[in-house]
Amino acid sequence: MRLFLVLAVAAPLFAQTPCPYQLSPLPSQPFNIPAVSYTTGQVTVYAGYDCTWTYSTDSPSWISFVSGSQNGTGTGPGTIGFSASANVAPNSRSAKIIVTGSGTTGNVLTVTVNQAGAVCAITLPQPSASIGVSGGIGSFPVQANCTWSARGQSWIAVTVPPNTSGTTNGTVNYTVAANPCAPQRTGAVSVTSFTVNQQFQINQDGSPGNFAISPTSATVPPAGVTLNTLNVATGAGCPWTTTVDVSWITILSGKSGAGNGGIGYSVPANSGPQRVGHITGQPGPWVITVTQQALPPPVVQLNAMVNAASNVAGAVSPGEIVTLYGANIGPISPASFQVNADGTYAKSLGGTRVLFDGVPAGIIYASAVQVNAVSPYGLAGNATTQVQVEYQGVLSNAISVPVQAAHPGLFTVDASGLGGGAILNQDYSLNGGLNPAPRGSFVMIYCTGGGVTTPPNVDATITPAPPPLYLLTTSPVSVTIGGITVTPVSYSGAAPSQIAGLTQINAQVPAGVTPGTKVPVIVTIGTWQSQPGVTMAVQ
Repeated sequence: MRLFLVLAVAAPLFAQTPCPYQLSPLPSQPFNIPAVSYTTGQVTVYAGYDCTWTYSTDSPSWISFVSGSQNGTGTGPGTIGFSASANVAPNSRSAKIIVTGSGTTGNVLTVTVNQAGAVCAITLPQPSASIGVSGGIGSFPVQANCTWSARGQSWIAVTVPPNTSGTTNGTVNYTVAANPCAPQRTGAVSVTSFTVNQQFQINQDGSPGNFAISPTSATVPPAGVTLNTLNVATGAGCPWTTTVDVSWITILSGKSGAGNGGIGYSVPANSGPQRVGHITGQPGPWVITVTQQALPPPVVQLNAMVNAASNVAGAVSPGEIVTLYGANIGPISPASFQVNADGTYAKSLGGTRVLFDGVPAGIIYASAVQVNAVSPYGLAGNATTQVQVEYQGVLSNAISVPVQAAHPGLFTVDASGLGGGAILNQDYSLNGGLNPAPRGSFVMIYCTGGGVTTPPNVDATITPAPPPLYLLTTSPVSVTIGGITVTPVSYSGAAPSQIAGLTQINAQVPAGVTPGTKVPVIVTIGTWQSQPGVTMAVQ
């Protein structure tokens, strides 16, 4: 009876005693492994020889057991070998190896496995490709140690999986649409993995024939235009831009655009010569030449020619200083007498020439409405001459003027052809009311239209100082002062050291002249008299 009781007591005590377990490493000591494939993991189980246990993992997708089955069992002391596949993601991950002992519920021990995230590297062995204008398909390899995805753009499509992503090495297939635009275009397929981005560049030919602009040139009137239009024809969505190379062309619309469109521009009035500008743009480059015409040259109108001293028209003599009146016959800013290095003076002044039967004359003044010149000595013997003014290469109308041997005109102090004459007293002082000439003294009277001289004077020259004296060849020459004729005069010829064409006549004031401040003076050369109304002062 005592033995039974002992056994009865002993049996429950044995059933309540679990198998003791321990793991190495301890549960508090996790495995920290790199991102690459790991094959040497080992957990040691310490248990009684008659104790059984099982093992498993909560992450069977990347933790594998290399001893026993995945949900294997063991008895007594033993080891658990495990491996981990490479981590191809940049984030770290953790798994548990779970060991469950037999006996009392809750006899469970775990070991943690921590695996580092991948340091991602992506390489594109083939970095770029070229494709024709019609588009097409292609592919390129990807070398990677991590997960990645591929993305194209509007005209580059990456085809369906598995070619849009991968976990390690792989291939990307792509399709390129036809290029409707004239210029070449460049795009890319992006292969990315979190912070890593590699670009596979695709260069596609353009379609030069799919761009046209019209008209290809333009001519604008001098008044300008407020709006001219150029038409652009190209593929839908194809971009283009516009610039100009001159300040007088203003782009009003169409500095840039896409697809079919128009370019509007304006041009202001042109106040100068013809000018040329260009509207340029891309693709191309294309160039539109814009030519704006110059204002038409003004009409050069010759209205009259008169003796420069008397302002009397109707005839001209050889070597006469004349005044021509008109419109646009010379520069707006007057040009004055110029002497050349050789002692002659200009036959073209301020863009102006005066032509007698096509022969240029010496010019001493030129403006838009008045020109002063000296008629050529070569007119001698002609019955008439055709006179024209040329300004900036444009000829005026021609006027016909009779030619006579002399056409005397007296210069006056105020250049009006009337009043006090341009007369010097014997002491070379200017004659006038406060400086009269004594009777019996000599005076020097200045006029033009005296005709040819001997020796002959030369066009557009300065008459030399005496000797020799350049005497008028037309005779007789006489002077009437206060109604009394003085003949012969002491000198009649070219004025020394003055422009050829200026005539000087020296005469003695008659003793019988009635003194006064407005004594009439008339010069007669041959049969031609100077203008009336010219006076001098006599005491």
